[in-house]
Amino acid sequence: MACIKPETFLTEEEIKAYLQVLADQPLGDIELSKQIKHPLFKVRSTLRELERLEYITQKADQYGLTEKGNKVLKEGFDAQ
Repeated sequence: MACIKPETFLTEEEIKAYLQVLADQPLGDIELSKQIKHPLFKVRSTLRELERLEYITQKADQYGLTEKGNKVLKEGFDAQ
């Protein structure tokens, strides 16, 4: 069966990099920008896209993984 990947401007590597950082602990956009070493505007657009894909959720000012995000991180995109 063919692998179904979500339509997004993010690469699999970018998605995994963000999910790996957020798997350790929920972070705000500024803290995430410092850890991942991307400009804040890039981090914010990526977070919006990850929310749209339902890989992360925002609670207060912190972003954390959803069940779907955890599954993608552990099992890869084919597991969706």
